[in-house]
Amino acid sequence: MSGGAGSADRVGRDDMPAPRDPLPRAARLSAAQRRDQLAHVAARRFHELGYHRVSLGDVAAEAGVTGPAVYRHFRNKEALLAAAIVSGLDLVQAAVDEASPGPLEDLVTAVAEVGLARPDMWVLLQRESRFLAPESRAEIQARFAEVIDGFSRRLRRQRPEIRPEDARLLVTAATAVLSLPSTTHTSLTPEEYRHELTSAALACLRTNVASAGAPPAAPDTAARAPEPTSRREQIVDTAVELFFARGYTGVSLDDIGAAVGIAGPSILHHFATKADILVTAFDRASQRLAADQAARRTSGRAPDLVSLVAAYIRFSLENRSLLGVYVSELMHLPPDALARTQDTLRTEVRDWTRALVATSFELEEPAARAHVRAALTVINDLVRLGHFAKRPRIETEILALALATLRG
Repeated sequence: MSGGAGSADRVGRDDMPAPRDPLPRAARLSAAQRRDQLAHVAARRFHELGYHRVSLGDVAAEAGVTGPAVYRHFRNKEALLAAAIVSGLDLVQAAVDEASPGPLEDLVTAVAEVGLARPDMWVLLQRESRFLAPESRAEIQARFAEVIDGFSRRLRRQRPEIRPEDARLLVTAATAVLSLPSTTHTSLTPEEYRHELTSAALACLRTNVASAGAPPAAPDTAARAPEPTSRREQIVDTAVELFFARGYTGVSLDDIGAAVGIAGPSILHHFATKADILVTAFDRASQRLAADQAARRTSGRAPDLVSLVAAYIRFSLENRSLLGVYVSELMHLPPDALARTQDTLRTEVRDWTRALVATSFELEEPAARAHVRAALTVINDLVRLGHFAKRPRIETEILALALATLRG
């Protein structure tokens, strides 16, 4: 459970970019400038705190205007969210349009630079856009599809042998890599970070998924997801599916009870609060990952990179809904549960980084860690996006793309 979009790796708040200073409080701006300022302030606030924890008053205060002044530009908070997302998509679309006539490397670099300049963009698109009304959400999705289509057409000009659907898979993996600044920080300089992101994204675009080999078989020691054997486990599994589909804040105990077939208040016989259900789901998944990690340490052999990646992909596919909840709902975990989840994920990142450095001698540890986090984000995004999960060879394809991301 590392994320994106998808997720992205999304190892938690400790890896989030440090908040930047507020925008200057200009005394007089044109209507267009003020609207743009408010959209940028809102984008940063939604990124840092989540849509439901930000009010129009918060945005107004940071922008140096009154609450009613915000309403002169946006009819409500949802319209402000839509504008914040569109402002980022406009930058990506402009980068794709401008760089498409040139080398593919220029296009990837241009999109990487947008992600570094607007680290809020990808998180808003993947995590917060679900809070838009259906019509607004459809417009955002259509805009994003235009970006991916333009990127895909450019890729197929260079690789005419690949099918359109495969081009979209490769481009989605590449954009997952380029979204990494939305969820993590790094000790690399901006120039170094852009170089590593660009090389990893280009490696995705050059991958031949049609000829990718099958992943290694799971070891006998690999932990498996248990089948629900009790009402308590049934409640957790049902809640995860609902959280994935509608968001944590959009699901009540009554909703969970109705889906399970019991009255909502009856859930309180098993869990004290809705948050306890979320904690139980994450703890159960973390315990499975930790069991795999412990098995690796007691085996007496250093884990090889391919086996590590294949095991995580298998885990992710078996826990697709929970992975989606991890990408979008981590902020709702209490601090102690968040720390447990992060500790398990940091161990995973550390193991992958050590294995990568051992086989890629030209990579220093900070660069290797960036590639590891990018690969985890590729896995998370491709797993949780349902239309890719239906591809018959998706496990093999994700493995090939993750390894390409790691090795650049």
